[in-house]
Amino acid sequence: MDYCVLGSDIVKRYGNKKVINELDIHVPKHSIYGLIGPNGAGKSTLLKAIMNLIPIDGGDLQVLGNAAGMGMRELERTGSLIEYPCFYDSLSGKENLHIHSKYMGYHNKKRIDEILDLVDLTKEADKKVENYSMGMRQRLAIARAIMVMPELLILDEPINALDPDGIKKMRELFIHLNEKMGTTIIISSHILSEMDCLATDIGIMNEGRLLEEKALKEIHKENKDKIVARVDDLSKATTLLEERGILDFKVIEDGQVQIYDMSYNTSFFSDLFVNNSLKLYQIGVVKKTLEEYFFEVVGENI
Repeated sequence: MDYCVLGSDIVKRYGNKKVINELDIHVPKHSIYGLIGPNGAGKSTLLKAIMNLIPIDGGDLQVLGNAAGMGMRELERTGSLIEYPCFYDSLSGKENLHIHSKYMGYHNKKRIDEILDLVDLTKEADKKVENYSMGMRQRLAIARAIMVMPELLILDEPINALDPDGIKKMRELFIHLNEKMGTTIIISSHILSEMDCLATDIGIMNEGRLLEEKALKEIHKENKDKIVARVDDLSKATTLLEERGILDFKVIEDGQVQIYDMSYNTSFFSDLFVNNSLKLYQIGVVKKTLEEYFFEVVGENI
């Protein structure tokens, strides 16, 4: 497999503390790599290291085929949004993008209008950035990151401050960049449900280490679906299941029983409960979420 970013035994220290602790990372080319983990896991530090904004203290980090990491050639092929975006607040959004284009040696003026339209800022293009809302600043930062049509796009919590409509539009934009332009995207987020919709690959990070890297489709394949039923009498429901040799289930406090034995369908369990005088409030098949998988890997106590 070809990798856009490849690292082994990466170490970053602040004082005596290893913020990144002998970490390995494998980001496949043309993937959307979701980097997830609790606050303080080291996600932002890792993204800064990939961008060469901070030096690493040990290990190897290859970016876009360069064994030495992020150099000037690689930087020209990369867009990024890491932490709070800074702009010339007294200038307009469009003027800020003009300045960035000149700095990057990218002189396609038509592209600026296209990008502003992509992030839904056309109407606010000539407004001073100091008058932008937080959500508008975030969209402008994303516009700046994708201005040069990068091969690699690195985004640290890019949907912060966006409303639901803005989140949906950015998701569609990232998928378009990945599928139509071939852009590899590394995106960190604490919104696991969004990563479940967006990412092709997942890296789970905690305490400076990547605990697991896996294609999202493999996570879904390996984690069993379940039938969830809500009834009025959990004790009776469990007795009915056990009497029929169905032992792979879990009882939840709020009246739920989660059944992992998928050799029976929902109609079977519906008939079983109703025909034995149980009130059945809800029943259906539920796929395991990325959030559930995350807590299995990291543990409940983070």
